[in-house]
Amino acid sequence: MSQAVVKVSTLVSYLKSKIDQDNYLQRILVCGEISNFVCHRSGHWYFTLKDEVSRLSCVMFSSSASRSKYIPKDGDKVILQANTSIFESSGQLQLYVTGIKLDGVGDLYVQFELLKKKLFNEGYFDENHKLSIPKYPLQIGLITGKNTAAREDVISTLQRRWPIANLVEINTLVQGDAAAKQICDAIKQMESMDVEVILLVRGGGSIEDLWAFNDENLAKVIYHCSIPIVTGVGHEVDTTIVDYVSDLRAPTPTGACELVTPDRNEVKQNLALIRQTLIKHCRSDLLNEQARLSRVKSMPWYSQPKTLVDNRKMKVDYVSNRLQVTTFQSQQKRLELEMLAQTFKTRVQQRLHEVELNIQASSQRLNQNITTRLSTETKNLGSMIHLLDAYSPLNILKRGYSITSNQNGVVSSISQIKINDEIKIQLTDGIVNTIVKERSPK
Repeated sequence: MSQAVVKVSTLVSYLKSKIDQDNYLQRILVCGEISNFVCHRSGHWYFTLKDEVSRLSCVMFSSSASRSKYIPKDGDKVILQANTSIFESSGQLQLYVTGIKLDGVGDLYVQFELLKKKLFNEGYFDENHKLSIPKYPLQIGLITGKNTAAREDVISTLQRRWPIANLVEINTLVQGDAAAKQICDAIKQMESMDVEVILLVRGGGSIEDLWAFNDENLAKVIYHCSIPIVTGVGHEVDTTIVDYVSDLRAPTPTGACELVTPDRNEVKQNLALIRQTLIKHCRSDLLNEQARLSRVKSMPWYSQPKTLVDNRKMKVDYVSNRLQVTTFQSQQKRLELEMLAQTFKTRVQQRLHEVELNIQASSQRLNQNITTRLSTETKNLGSMIHLLDAYSPLNILKRGYSITSNQNGVVSSISQIKINDEIKIQLTDGIVNTIVKERSPK
């Protein structure tokens, strides 16, 4: 043994460095099945990834695990993003996981959640839009796969609970790419048929098997359908988009049939109770009517109808006589009223004629008084004008007189004038402005 001897730790470190530097072994994607999953209190995840032949130890540190929306469990098929390395303490090869998702199903689940959120925001899950389910349907539509267990479950449940109903079937594909369109066409065809409620059912399966029931167009067709739709797709743990948008959701096909059909035994019991109640009410009504008939028979008009008729005839004769008297009195009153009306009309006309004559006489007197008064006032006005003219200063000026004034007004005395004063002398035909040169008192 001429080769050098190395420690275990040296060899492990050497192998670790080689693996860590190999780009082919870093940030790789590895698929497999989860087993021995442990979530440590530190937040780290420890598990084994295996396939049919081999297995690898894996660790996902809390910093990466806390960001994962998916928590794995034993048996899950997953795809890991990881770095390959060796844990030096144990010398064990293991994967240091940085990302994890379900293999295939994880992508479908993300698509499911995105579509679910979109349809919810657009109001397709609104409870106020959902239609009520008829209590006793006699025409039930069934949309499901041909010769499937779901179909047999519905038929057997219907025969057991409500066999009087007529089942209208349309068989379609319930998985695969063409299934959603066939189901949409079947729902539209059902709307033209005389059905009261539609069952859309399918047995259980994987999310891939049920994916046709997560179709957006199918959800919108169900939302706009004028007939209530009850879904029973998969098992109790399965939930699809059509379950949210349908008018009622059942966990299984059998449950869907039970929701839309009454139990015939319960209906029979209810009918028996109703029959007993009706019989009781009928007997009570019969007794009441019999008592009423007895009271009627005991009345005089029933036992002696002729006497009653004679009395009624006498009453009719009395009323007839009273009517004749009243009619005669009414005619007399009408004649009196007509005479009063004629008299009133004549007196009104006479009074109007008298008032008209009085108005004419008053008008003539008023015109005469106005003319006399106008003549008198005209004469008085002439006398006053003549007198005013006689006393007018202008007439005095015509006789040779004048009016002398200075800046203080009319001058009536020589003492009001001084030498060199400017004075005005008003004559009958004008005014003279002059200056005083001399004063000569009397």
